[in-house]
Amino acid sequence: MAPLTASLTICALALAVLPAAHSRGLPESTGQQEACGQHYDELVKASTTWHDKECNGTSKQAACIVPEHEQSYRDLKQRCQQAYDDRTTKANAMYAKLPSYLIEVGARVNQLKVSLQNDLPNMQEMVSEQKQMLESAWKYGAQLQRELMLTSMESDHMQRALVLHSLLVNASLEEMMKESYEYHGKNGRMVARMLKFVRLLPAAEERVAVYKQLAELLKSNGQDGQFPAVIFSADVKQLEDRYKPDHAQYEGKVLERWQTELLAGSFHEVATFAQDYPEYFAGVEQTLYEALKKKWSVDALDKMISFPSAMPVAAQRVRALRAVLEALLDHQSEQNNDVSLIRLAQETAKVEAAAGKDDAEALQALEEVKKLFGKFTYQRDFQAYEALYKLLKGL
Repeated sequence: MAPLTASLTICALALAVLPAAHSRGLPESTGQQEACGQHYDELVKASTTWHDKECNGTSKQAACIVPEHEQSYRDLKQRCQQAYDDRTTKANAMYAKLPSYLIEVGARVNQLKVSLQNDLPNMQEMVSEQKQMLESAWKYGAQLQRELMLTSMESDHMQRALVLHSLLVNASLEEMMKESYEYHGKNGRMVARMLKFVRLLPAAEERVAVYKQLAELLKSNGQDGQFPAVIFSADVKQLEDRYKPDHAQYEGKVLERWQTELLAGSFHEVATFAQDYPEYFAGVEQTLYEALKKKWSVDALDKMISFPSAMPVAAQRVRALRAVLEALLDHQSEQNNDVSLIRLAQETAKVEAAAGKDDAEALQALEEVKKLFGKFTYQRDFQAYEALYKLLKGL
C-alpha cells in the first residue's frame, strides 16, 4: 500500500496546484480540454475537493486516503493510458502504411516522369505553336490598327486617325505617310488630307519630320506645282523657327501658274481652290491679284472682268472686283476705259444681286468698291455706268 500511498500523495500535490494556477488566469471555459477525456473544470473540482478534505489522522498528511478518491485516480490513470494507447495505435498504423504510401508515390512520380518525357516534345511544339499564333495575332492587330489609322486619315476622319496614331507602338509615321502617298499622291485632295492630319499632330518635332518628308514627296510627282503645295507652305510657315523650306519652290510656283491662268481667262482651278479651301485661299488672294497690275494688258483686263462672278462666295467676289478696278485705276491712262467700266458696273450689279440682303458685310464692302468708279478721269459714279450699260443693252 505504501507505493500506492506515495502515488496518491504525489497526484494530490499536483492536483493541489491547479486551483492556484486557475486563480492566476488559466482558461475559465468549461469546454473539452483533452485532459485524458475529462473536462478541465471537473479536474479542478476534484483536486480542490481532495485538497480541502479534512483528515481524521495526523495533521501532517496532505490528504486522506479515501476509497472513492483512490478509485477516481485509477479511473483517470486508465483513461490517460487508453488515450495514449489509442494514439500509439494510430501512429503505428500510419507508420506501417507509410512504406506502401512512399512506394505508391514513387510509382506515381515515375509514371508522371515517363508521361512528361513522352509528352514533352508535343508540349514544347504546342507551346511554340501558341507562341507563334500570339505573335502573329499581335502583328496582325498592329497592322490592322495601322491600316485603320491610314484609312481614317484618308477618309478625313482626323480625330479617329489621331487616336489610333497615339495608340500605335513601334510604328514609323514617316513610313505610313510614304505608303499612303504612294497610293494617293496623284490625288490632290488626298494629299491635302495628309497635310491636314500632319497639321493636327500635337508634337511640333513630329510635324517637322513629316513636313520634311512631304517636301520631297511633293516634288517626286509634281504636286509641288499644284494646290497642295499652297497648303504645305501655309502650314510650314507656322513652324518657321524649326523648319523653313524655299516657299518659292512650292507656294510661289503654284501662284505663278495661277496668275498666268487668270490673265488668260482660266478661272476654274483658282475658283475651286477658293471654294474648297477658303482659309488658305485668303492667304494668297492678294498676291494672286497682283498679276493684273504687274502684267497689265487690255486683253488680260478684258478676260478678268468676268473673274469676280466666277468666285464661289460673295466676299470673294467683292475682293476680286476691287482688285480688277484698282488695277484698271492704276493703268487708266493707257487706254480708253469707258467700255471696261460699263462692263465692270454690270459685274458689280451681278455681285450685289448674288450677295443677297442677308450678307451685310459683303454689301458694305461692295459700297466701298462702287466708290472706285468715281475716281477715274471722267468722274462718273457707279450709277452712271450702270445706266449706260442698260441703255446700250436696250439698243
